[in-house]
Amino acid sequence: MTFLALVLPWVVAPADLVIENAKIWSDGRPTFAEFAAVRQGRFVYVGDRNGSYIGPRTQRIDAQGRTVLPGLIDSHAHMIGGGLDLSRLILREAADKEDFIRKVREYAERLGPQEWILGGQWTVESWAKPESPRKEWVDAVTGGRPLWLDRMDGHSGLANSAALRLAGITKDTPNPPGGVIDKDPSTGEPTGILRETAQGLVGRRIPPATEGQVLKALRQAMEEANKYGVTAVSDISGLGDLSRYEKLAQEGGLSVRFSLYPTVGSVSGARKALKGFKGRDGWVSVRGFKAYMDGSLGSRTAYMRDPFSDNEPGKEDWRGLPMPGMIEGEFEKDCRDAQGAGLQTICHAIGDEANHVLLNILQKAYPQLRAARCRSEHTQHLLAEDIPRFGALGVIASMQPYHKADDGRYAEERIGERRSRASYAFKSLLDSGAIVAFGSDWPVVSINPFLGIEAAVTGKTLDGKFWMTQENLTVAEALRCYTTYAAYAMFMEDEIGKIEPGYRADFLILNASPFGPFRRWDQIRPVEVWVEGRRVRKAG
Repeated sequence: MTFLALVLPWVVAPADLVIENAKIWSDGRPTFAEFAAVRQGRFVYVGDRNGSYIGPRTQRIDAQGRTVLPGLIDSHAHMIGGGLDLSRLILREAADKEDFIRKVREYAERLGPQEWILGGQWTVESWAKPESPRKEWVDAVTGGRPLWLDRMDGHSGLANSAALRLAGITKDTPNPPGGVIDKDPSTGEPTGILRETAQGLVGRRIPPATEGQVLKALRQAMEEANKYGVTAVSDISGLGDLSRYEKLAQEGGLSVRFSLYPTVGSVSGARKALKGFKGRDGWVSVRGFKAYMDGSLGSRTAYMRDPFSDNEPGKEDWRGLPMPGMIEGEFEKDCRDAQGAGLQTICHAIGDEANHVLLNILQKAYPQLRAARCRSEHTQHLLAEDIPRFGALGVIASMQPYHKADDGRYAEERIGERRSRASYAFKSLLDSGAIVAFGSDWPVVSINPFLGIEAAVTGKTLDGKFWMTQENLTVAEALRCYTTYAAYAMFMEDEIGKIEPGYRADFLILNASPFGPFRRWDQIRPVEVWVEGRRVRKAG
């Protein structure tokens, strides 16, 4: 600091960086700001142009009238899985059975004779003739290589005969607790579809990725996130991956902030694994743990109060698959253990009954529930009477709006119009006082938050129709769910999510405004992405 600034404290010291000629949006500001100044990685001024912050060494960014947003926060992503999937077989665009088989064959031909065929992200709901894949589809084109392909929601998947043999799965194999092995009703033979915990029977046979592969995947995941303006994530990880994040933190040069939520078998076991974990303040930290209440709508394993509307003959009473710990009281014990460990509880809950039971357990387990900031992950289908309970109890609804674009194509067939009206209740939850944090669930769907914003503000589904538009949000409300509310959901609301003095200088400059009358959401991209005052991406 100069001598003049020392003796005259009202003299402004030059900034390291200024943003000029901008339209700066930040939650809570009544109007756009045109200028911001950054010093030592944090915003020190936001408002009208102020030349006092410009010195001979100040880096000046001319935004050219473009929209500037805070770095966007993804409240639910699987960064290692997403990074690994960037080099795996992706079947999201498969148009029908024949296209599905062709893509598998072409991918298999590029692999060695003993390599596993891994990937997935398939869904059949958009096909002209939807039908569940079977092992016979792929056995003839995989050359004896074992295959495992996740459904897009990750709650079921397809194994070929080679993978089933390695896992020891036969017609006599019973369903594991919390899982289902689909079997042909006429022969009793496994079809290749495994649901929920049954997936682990094959998963345990898949060779784990090496440390080098995982670190590469994390670096590629950061690049993918930055490409769409994501600068922080609630990352659903595994306890076994914590050392990889530690190494990443030690290397430095991070372009994404990681708040980790490992999936755990028990909190007591997690506490032991977390001892000695060395993250990096503001960049890599373990915030809590993730548990499961149920499965998914697409896999028919979401736990509903009433049976699905389109159940198969002989399964008319099927209403989903609650996880064993949810019923037996283990999850309530984990919640109490988490309080003692200072860990935040986040819990996968998709079905209306799963969310109802979750709210009941949290209300019982936490004497100071609002302060604990427990989260329902996905919060897709609710009982109407439970919607106001989220705000009243302080339970955060961590939702992925782009899932609405997918589920909206078939949800009414599966659960009927009445239950659909309490699905993806973005506006109703916000209006009732709840905190709603948005994310993607990548790699289940794209990590691109602008696709999520489109789904949240238009109700448009992947087939071009519109569904449950009474829950549509404004653009500002959707951005709030990707910024201030998402930061609150990971206990970082005083650090990130806003362009205000004192906040870390995470921001992006867009190629087009999300506030204009004509928006091609799939074409909105950041032209520059900055994290803590350091540019981490420049387009083109």
